[in-house]
Amino acid sequence: MDCELEVTVKLLLKKAGDSNSFIRQDADKALDSMVQHCTPSRCLHALLAGGLNDRNKAVRNCTAQHVADLVTKIGAARIVSGAKDITDHLIPAIGKLAQDASPEARLFGRQMLLFLSAEPNFNKVLDKYLATKELATIKKIVNTLRTKGLNNEPVNPRSAIGQRPQPGNGTQKGPSLNRDHYSSRAQTQSVADKNHYIEQLSGLMGSKDFKDRIQGINQIVADSQNDPNVFDALSARLTESNSKVNLHTLMVLPEIICALEENMAQVVNTLVPAIVDSHLNSKNKPIYCAAVRAIDALISNLDNTHLLQLFCNKAMFLNGKAKADLIDKVAAIVTNIGNRKPQMVKQRALPLLWHLLGISTHSSSTHNLCNALYNEMGSELAECAMSQPLNIRQTLNKILSSLP
Repeated sequence: MDCELEVTVKLLLKKAGDSNSFIRQDADKALDSMVQHCTPSRCLHALLAGGLNDRNKAVRNCTAQHVADLVTKIGAARIVSGAKDITDHLIPAIGKLAQDASPEARLFGRQMLLFLSAEPNFNKVLDKYLATKELATIKKIVNTLRTKGLNNEPVNPRSAIGQRPQPGNGTQKGPSLNRDHYSSRAQTQSVADKNHYIEQLSGLMGSKDFKDRIQGINQIVADSQNDPNVFDALSARLTESNSKVNLHTLMVLPEIICALEENMAQVVNTLVPAIVDSHLNSKNKPIYCAAVRAIDALISNLDNTHLLQLFCNKAMFLNGKAKADLIDKVAAIVTNIGNRKPQMVKQRALPLLWHLLGISTHSSSTHNLCNALYNEMGSELAECAMSQPLNIRQTLNKILSSLP
């Protein structure tokens, strides 16, 4: 099928702009299947060639949606690392979509930027693959997304195909949700049904009344047990300015995480920064405690290999209590996966340890991480340190000599 993708995708994308809703839905399903089963690089090239520059905004919306699905499938780490035939085509395309005239296509583009921005080399990738004339604009968009999230954008991206989304604007109370569509995993739902459900949910989550937003959060908790896709609407509530909504969201996260377990892996790159950056240094004790419980729930319910790199990156650049807390979480993860993933532990946790030994702060947490790594690596830890500066080796030896 790979060799026929470009022609097939071009035809399907044209059908995504058809006036007949049944044809649009069938085209969307076919493209979904393609993303799931065909070679990612071939899918990407076919989607970009067939729809990125189309004059029909419905075609661009459809293209953006399925490119976003591909980005999730490929993974941020692989994209930012410069994957052959992917990164060089994808980054300029995302930059273009993030500035698209269509709100739906623009939202998908900005979601992808936010998803990739958690990677440490993200800015270098932008510098390398974006044209000079648009680099400053994209970096400004990314900075806004990091500080304000997607709150200023439409909140219903999945309705870009088949009908225009209607995000809540605060002019009316959010509608009550019809949950019949999600009452059973075995139930077959059309794209239109799902879009209608998400429109209702978005009305609650986008309402100006914080009570409506809390109602929407509670609805997600219930529905996430039957369909993990409804989780997307929750992310913006972690970064909004209302502390009551923040606290309620954090308090229900452990329940959602327990229900979804490994399905949460696809959203940790946006969820963890939202929790850590906004709440792990909070002076509001209930919010801080709820944030810690949410992080603990992720560690308890997900394969910790999904978390190690993200936690290490965050721990390296945070300050205050949040830094110490995340260092302790990294130490716990090292203990959890050290036996089965020794190379991953060395590649991802050791750079954090060298950083901590070099700055000589958070000594208690640094001792904990050093102890965890020594328990997994033994004398190899000191051997790995031989390539580090003298002050780091001396500090490490001092800590190791104090271990029981």
